[in-house]
Amino acid sequence: MKRHIRRFTEVVIVLVALGAGLFSQRVLIADWISNQLKPELPPALSFEETQKQPAPIQKPEPKPVEELQAKSSSKEPPKNVDVPVEPVKIEPSVQVQPSNVEPAPETGLPASVNLAVAFTPQAPYGDWSLPFQEACEEASLYMVDSYYKNVPIGLIPAETAKTAILGLVDFEMELFGAYEDTTIQQVATLAEMSGGYEHIEIMNNPSVEEIKHQVAAGRPVIVPTAGRLLGNPYFQQPGPIYHMLVIRGYTTDGKFITNDPGTRRGEAFLYNEETLMNAMHDWSGGEDISLGAKRILVIYPN
Repeated sequence: MKRHIRRFTEVVIVLVALGAGLFSQRVLIADWISNQLKPELPPALSFEETQKQPAPIQKPEPKPVEELQAKSSSKEPPKNVDVPVEPVKIEPSVQVQPSNVEPAPETGLPASVNLAVAFTPQAPYGDWSLPFQEACEEASLYMVDSYYKNVPIGLIPAETAKTAILGLVDFEMELFGAYEDTTIQQVATLAEMSGGYEHIEIMNNPSVEEIKHQVAAGRPVIVPTAGRLLGNPYFQQPGPIYHMLVIRGYTTDGKFITNDPGTRRGEAFLYNEETLMNAMHDWSGGEDISLGAKRILVIYPN
């Protein structure tokens, strides 16, 4: 009887030790499972590689109806003269044939794109106290800047990212007197003043296709959002009211590939296009975030 009790005790001890070991490694186990469940993404392209590929076709802007009618009425052929009408064939100035990627119908865009943007969470060491709790804007700008500087894809070393993020926070304090809830215009100013970028574009009410054109041209897109509308399961619930992230690519099945600094699992995180477009809102000055304008920031390399 004593032998059975001793045997039972040994089994319990082993199971407890095994459970403790699994619990201590739960983060690594969860990350491994998460990585196994991730869908296969397109090959990641560095900034230099994107510049070797032909540019996406730029669709011509449609002429206003009034202008077309005016031209038509001003060039009427003489009466009783048969004028053969030749169909006008518009050839795009640039043909897109990216390597190993079939262009999507009509748009001239690659069917999928994935830019090799290095990743950091806004809290590189997992410390979500201030200022890192409010550092999604700085982390997003830093990731885009790292991409243009050809920082290798993957997780940026925590100390390197922490130093860069804190440096941007200090710069913002000098520029704006604050760093929390930075608008897309303030991020643009920060990119110009801290990074020396000369060509910066804020796009109002962008379409999915316009965002894809920017990404296909090798330019990651910074997006301000109403964070709780993103529905990211890895956010500390209920999620941030205001949040910023980077679109680095898109897939063939209607998803944006993002680097979302709001979670350490945010590298190449996939959002449905509809979800991200719906959540897109600039900071509204403390009012209802859903009142914020839909804008994106595109930084062009120097």
